[in-house]
Amino acid sequence: MVFGAGGFLGSRICALLDERGIEHRGMSRSTGDPHRQFDLAEGHCYALDALLSLYKPTVIVNAAGATQGDAVELTRGNVVAVEALLAAMHRTANNARFLHIGSAAEYGGAPRGTSQDEQFEPGPGAAYGLTKLAGSELVLRAQRNGADAVVLRSFNISGPGSPASTLLGRVVRQLGTTDTLETGSLEAWRDYVDVRDVAEAVFAVATTEEKPPPVLNVGSGQATLAREVVHRLVELSGTDTKVVEGQVHDGHAGSPADTVPWQQADTTLIEKQFGWSCQVSLDQSLTDTWAGREQD
Repeated sequence: MVFGAGGFLGSRICALLDERGIEHRGMSRSTGDPHRQFDLAEGHCYALDALLSLYKPTVIVNAAGATQGDAVELTRGNVVAVEALLAAMHRTANNARFLHIGSAAEYGGAPRGTSQDEQFEPGPGAAYGLTKLAGSELVLRAQRNGADAVVLRSFNISGPGSPASTLLGRVVRQLGTTDTLETGSLEAWRDYVDVRDVAEAVFAVATTEEKPPPVLNVGSGQATLAREVVHRLVELSGTDTKVVEGQVHDGHAGSPADTVPWQQADTTLIEKQFGWSCQVSLDQSLTDTWAGREQD
């Protein structure tokens, strides 16, 4: 079962499962067919129990979550929803593997030039990272209590279909509609990983017969200046759009450059355990992001 199946990453995970011939059921808060609609934060616990009892999942992937909004919205989407799903699994599907998509925002920043491994002390720089860390800690508590549970901490996910809540998604939607693109500070160095590579990591961990480590980083292992990413998208657009930095967009929930200036994943563990590594270069990811932009 894939929760968050209607989202950016969840839809890619479901597509990959289709390609590999893996039987699955997608669950989504906001969309219907081909998925089943269910809101983890608002739905009744008995209804969730009934769904897990009906489908009898061997693996539960939680790709649902809130990436923007106020503290209440972020808490409901990233903490309350996780607790609801863990409790239902404990009651009705306690033999299933629980695979939770965490975020590099849980780590916060690191010294420039260094990489963050799974032992890095978390220090979120904003509300989004704090709520994602709280959700991941619930999963890790379940793991310590005997559950087959793992947190995949994905770094900045890029690729076609990037949502408006991300820097890439906002830029792609504005290019060609304005002469001037206003952004927050682009001084942040971030580790960008393509959504297709993240889906492959999920597949590898979900289908292994061995019990995975409690936390696994999913990233490219290479930090890139956000300014370079934005200007590459402008170049791909073929426009003369001017980029003006300093204006943070409404609803921004990410970690700003002044509090989290540098992030870079150490992916040694997932490479060693599962043979996984990024196959889609950042430039290819950006090219595909522009090529796959939404058309009016």
